[in-house]
Amino acid sequence: MRLPKIAIENYQFVVVLIFMILSTGLISFFNMPRSEDPQLKFPGYTVLTVYPGTSPKDMEELIVDPLEDAIKEVEDITDVNTRIEDGIAVIQIDAEFDVDVDDKYDEIVAQVSSVEQELPEGILNLEVTKISPQEVKILQLAFVSPTASYSELQRQAEKLEDRFDKVKGVRDVEIEAYPEQEVRIALDLQKMAQLGVPLKQVMGTLQANHSNIPAGELDAGDYSFAIKTSGGYEAPRQLSNTVIGGAQGNIIHLRDIARVYMAYQDEQYLGRYQGEKAVFLSITQKAGENILQVNERVMATVSAFEEELPAHVEMETVFAQAPAVETRINDFFGNLLQGIALVGLVIFLFLGFRNALIVSTVIPTSIIAAIYMLDLSGFALQQISIAGLVIALGLLVDNGIVVIENINRYLTEGASLKDAAIKGTSEVGWALVSATATTVLSFFPMTQLGGGTGEFIQSLPLIVIFSLLASLVLALGFTPLLASKWLKPPAPNASLTRVEQGMKSLIEKVYRPTLQFSLRRPWLILALSVGSLVGSAALFPLVGVSFFPAADKPIVMVDIFTTQGSNLETTDEAARWVESMLDTMPLVADYTTNVGHGNPRIYYNVIPERYNLRHAQLLVNLNEWDRNKMNGFLAQLRQEFKAYPGARITVDEFKNGPPYAAPIEIKVLGPETKVLTKLSTQLEDVIASTPGTDNVDNPLRIPKTDLKVAVNRDKAGMLGVQLADIDLAVRTALTGTKIGTMSQDNGEEYDMVLRMPVAKGKEISAFDRVYVPAVTGAQVPLRQLASLHFEPGPAKMNHYNFQRTAVVTADVLDDYNTTEVTVEIIEALEKIELPKGYSFFIGGEYETQQDSFGDLGQMLIVALLGIFAVLILQFRSFMQPFIVFSAIPLAFGGSILALFLSGFSFSFMAFVGFTSLVGIVVNTSIILVDYTNQLRRQGMALREAIQKASETRFTPILLTTMTTIFGLLPLTLTNSALWSPLGWTIIGGMVSSTILSLLMVPVLYQWLSPKLQDDNV
Repeated sequence: MRLPKIAIENYQFVVVLIFMILSTGLISFFNMPRSEDPQLKFPGYTVLTVYPGTSPKDMEELIVDPLEDAIKEVEDITDVNTRIEDGIAVIQIDAEFDVDVDDKYDEIVAQVSSVEQELPEGILNLEVTKISPQEVKILQLAFVSPTASYSELQRQAEKLEDRFDKVKGVRDVEIEAYPEQEVRIALDLQKMAQLGVPLKQVMGTLQANHSNIPAGELDAGDYSFAIKTSGGYEAPRQLSNTVIGGAQGNIIHLRDIARVYMAYQDEQYLGRYQGEKAVFLSITQKAGENILQVNERVMATVSAFEEELPAHVEMETVFAQAPAVETRINDFFGNLLQGIALVGLVIFLFLGFRNALIVSTVIPTSIIAAIYMLDLSGFALQQISIAGLVIALGLLVDNGIVVIENINRYLTEGASLKDAAIKGTSEVGWALVSATATTVLSFFPMTQLGGGTGEFIQSLPLIVIFSLLASLVLALGFTPLLASKWLKPPAPNASLTRVEQGMKSLIEKVYRPTLQFSLRRPWLILALSVGSLVGSAALFPLVGVSFFPAADKPIVMVDIFTTQGSNLETTDEAARWVESMLDTMPLVADYTTNVGHGNPRIYYNVIPERYNLRHAQLLVNLNEWDRNKMNGFLAQLRQEFKAYPGARITVDEFKNGPPYAAPIEIKVLGPETKVLTKLSTQLEDVIASTPGTDNVDNPLRIPKTDLKVAVNRDKAGMLGVQLADIDLAVRTALTGTKIGTMSQDNGEEYDMVLRMPVAKGKEISAFDRVYVPAVTGAQVPLRQLASLHFEPGPAKMNHYNFQRTAVVTADVLDDYNTTEVTVEIIEALEKIELPKGYSFFIGGEYETQQDSFGDLGQMLIVALLGIFAVLILQFRSFMQPFIVFSAIPLAFGGSILALFLSGFSFSFMAFVGFTSLVGIVVNTSIILVDYTNQLRRQGMALREAIQKASETRFTPILLTTMTTIFGLLPLTLTNSALWSPLGWTIIGGMVSSTILSLLMVPVLYQWLSPKLQDDNV
């Protein structure tokens, strides 16, 4: 290997190159984006349709079926979930993760637009939205006042919105939780009947008078003038003066049969802060911006605006992401610095000041180079990427330790500084390349992991790989260069330091006799190794399997779902009861209430529910985060919330990882609603009877009661009353019918809506005031043609991939494992005989976990195959790679034991830790086997070569193990539910594999060495 010699002979160039890397990397570090969590690019889309006053069955037939037929034509769609309730349909579309998010959005919008003309008139809202990381709010404010009107709160929010639009880095500003205003045309249907004015005549006249048809231009001399015609309505008074018709020689104006005024639309979304009426303003930042810098500019704008607010309006901060990002990043950098200090201390104690200084230069240089490459790859600094640096920390110095230790060995033997640097590095060069390649190969497959889980952790393996590649180049080029300039040859007859004496004593008095005993009793060592593996396998069920843990944030979300058919007032009553409970709890700092809508999206994997009258959500901020206090707080809330009748109230922490609907979510697929209802009840009973489940929810268990307008078709036919006129009259009277949009001088646009006065339109007696036109022109009371009666109907309908579906969900108690509970439910479901055409589908955390673990398992196999191929090239043998691979099962035992003793389960991040461990632990074996091969090629006897190689490499192997462990220790000891399992997995595996590999590898080498010549390739 010529790299060490080239670097030493061209040291000026190397120094300049290192300086350029450091300066460029530092610039990237200070300017690259920062966030608390990865910016997951979920290729998800939502089609929301609001059609007030429409039953779920009619929504399915009139709205959902045409839209789903259009969406079927879109390619690369993985899942389509549809929720259908009274007056609302939400179609959630998930696409393949490798699609272009924007192009797929345009395709879905085009398909929806292609069927828009087929949808009924009167749809209040039809929109397609993207679920993207840019939609996560970095700041949520509340404009609060017990006395100010909604319009005033909205006006203050809009003033601040105008200022935010000018702030650099702000992408979008959204104002929510206030009712929209409309031009209300409150019809007196009885008076219309007396005057003989049919509803269609009113609608037709208003729409005709509201048309605005350009009349062109007229030339007059040298000038051209645009001709302005009547145009549309510009004010409610102008609308009120419209002539509708005549009766008995008198002109009938609209004001004679209706009252025209500005009014709020029916309330669908109520917002409160600390129990007081509130309007919410939230902002998102532009992609690629540094959240800390954006927040500084935003908060300066907020501070200036606060001084201008009227005394009766307050502005409160509901949520701010930037402080949490700064704290989290600082904590991780604190862990990184602690790890660097521990690693530096270990190197200093074992190698001395000069050696430690040379090896330690690799750490900042590799880290800065890795951050620069991560920035070029389009990733931000956040907890996952910084944790990757912590994992890589101990590995960064491994190559340098091996190099510097070997250089010192040559110096001790009398070589010059230059020769020692070149020979010492060249001798271990290819072994280090091979060892680094195996470690890189263990991390690289994780970069190819698909889905939300892959997106979540992708920056971790990337920054580890970048760090390792940088450290390898530095170890082979920069370390020997510094060694040739800074090291001093040892003085003749120089005494050993205490640490060196200790290591020598450990090798001669402990390791040497143990190794000799192992080589004489190989079967005993094999039995000990196998026993440790079997014992750890027996411990595995006690450790358990989990997915992603809670996010360790002082925030909880309370979700309220009232019974089927509940109105907004009932849901608001439940929300106020929850508020009264929170007011009594000292741990609560403040809370924000959303009724009829979810809270604005403030966390990357929490997608708020929109426009659901029976749903409320409270965002609760706590005074502090403490795991024990949090668990007690959650347990207390859950117990208290069970006491509220008529609503299902749940409380949850934010969780890491990709989103899923509920910990337990099981679907029943089939064509008939009645059969689905029956099967969902059986499914609900199974889930409820399974230990560990809580808050079981089956929307189909209790049918919703609808008020049916049963038309006597014979009577209607005799009088010449069309059914369409009956439907139009009922809908206009009770729900309202939009006839156009009025643009006023202030630039605002308002819907013009025909309906009965609201106070009269919300009662059953309102039907007595509804009239429909007969063929003779007479107005016939609806009561003469139709009767009212109650009938059951589905309160909620679901589709999954265009099939009717019943969905039953449940939470899992804290003391239970979600996977184990779900498996028990699956076993019970296998005993249920399903009708033909019906099936169960397991979703929730279990589905996501199985997909993610399965993908990671495949990636682990790919990594092992890649490592094996590298080892074949390294050793030119098929058998020696198996010697090296012996470290992997030995590591598994230590990992499971460490998890068991620390009390953590085998989570997804623990699996990531074990996958990482595969490449790390084989390095010990590679260094040992490679040096043994070198000694044998020099003519040394087998047993002598094994013993000398093992004793010579004992110190660098022990040092690299210690640096890896100490580098991870600060992060591991944070007791984080996300990172501690990963840390303990690697630490436990490193300890067991190092101890056993130092004995097992020599034993296997002794057994398999006679076959090596026959296995050469």
